[in-house]
Amino acid sequence: MKKRLFSIVSSILLASSLAACQSTTEPVKTAATTDITPAKVTSGEVKKETTAPAEQTNSTATGTMQVYYLDVGQGDSIYIKTPNGDDILIDGGNNDRGDDVVAYLKKYHVDDLEVMIATHPDADHIGGLDTVLQNMDVKAVYMPKVTHTTKTFEDFVLAVKNEGLKLKEAKAGVSLALAGVDAEFVGPVTSYGEDLNSSSTVLKITNGRNTFLFTGDATVKAEQDMIASGENLQADVLKLGHHGANTSTSEAFLTKVQPKYAIVSAGKDNQYGHPTVETLQKMQAHHIQVFRTDEQGTIIATSDGSTIMFNTDPAKIEQNTVKNNATATPANPAVTQAPQTTSSQATATSLSAKVDNPTPGQYETIHLDVAGISGAPFTAVFHYKSKDTTYTGTIGTTLPVRISRAAAGFEVLIDITVQSDGKQYQTQTSFIPK
Repeated sequence: MKKRLFSIVSSILLASSLAACQSTTEPVKTAATTDITPAKVTSGEVKKETTAPAEQTNSTATGTMQVYYLDVGQGDSIYIKTPNGDDILIDGGNNDRGDDVVAYLKKYHVDDLEVMIATHPDADHIGGLDTVLQNMDVKAVYMPKVTHTTKTFEDFVLAVKNEGLKLKEAKAGVSLALAGVDAEFVGPVTSYGEDLNSSSTVLKITNGRNTFLFTGDATVKAEQDMIASGENLQADVLKLGHHGANTSTSEAFLTKVQPKYAIVSAGKDNQYGHPTVETLQKMQAHHIQVFRTDEQGTIIATSDGSTIMFNTDPAKIEQNTVKNNATATPANPAVTQAPQTTSSQATATSLSAKVDNPTPGQYETIHLDVAGISGAPFTAVFHYKSKDTTYTGTIGTTLPVRISRAAAGFEVLIDITVQSDGKQYQTQTSFIPK
């Protein structure tokens, strides 16, 4: 099995290196609209990677870019929609999360992926990618030049081959030729042999003045090499390496990146203790605001090129619209919040809502909690199968709602609207009666 897999990977990587020696001319894409929902622009085959990103990308773009840090439990999966309407997927969670990732993408009206990135062969990063490949039209797949002997890795490699794709090597200096943004790999800088985490692909994306860094499971060793390379690592938003473990995110790396926000992708009550107390203390010491998928679910960061807004309860967002964005958070604010910002600590920039029982029985009482603008009144519309029912409450005060005879198995969406300081904010949650 190992020999067979090695042969497959070798042939794909060889084909990739040969393909890298050729190039085709691609028509310039037309810029999409720049409102909250960028129009989808159909593109042809993604251009080959290049080590001269300045020649083929545009760092002065001011369009809207959305970054979805998907809640896939103990794993990583990130979906990005560029201002030009291109779609990027970084990792796909564990094997049992592939269908969830596909469902997320379809919910956000994604019909194809211009770029798929496998940061490294660990199952909690690539496990669901074979399912995505089988269900989505993928134009190009990038991963570092590293192999593994697991069935999960074999499934991924075979899925790439079955789709007629060639693996493109992801390493420092390689850029994605996508219009409207600068997207360049800043790691891995060198080869790390069988050290899969250190081999993680690290991608930096720049949209106007906003910058994002996606680190996979990159270790302190890999961080040191990135720093030594002299690459500009500064980023407003940092996806913490290895789910917030203390094997990543060194003091030196934080000093170099200088993030304003950090994202932790981890499973609720996971057995590894991610994120670690040590890492969270570093966030506090550096005055970095933290968002966590284990506490807040899927998180959306929306960049217009100058400001970044966060949505921490996007699970039921329809038509790819960030409905509950509140006031814009400046790209370079004086952040004073403590780390581990959750919905209960939220401000106007992270309005959120949740129910205490997502699967209540008939005639049970559920409790709705809304957080984000403390003390503000809200209206909650429960969309039952047969009718809509409206309730009112105050943010910070639990609202009890008795479920009478509701359609079992029907997802009841709850739309929450808040009026504050002459502005309207919205968020959404749901439950499914038994």
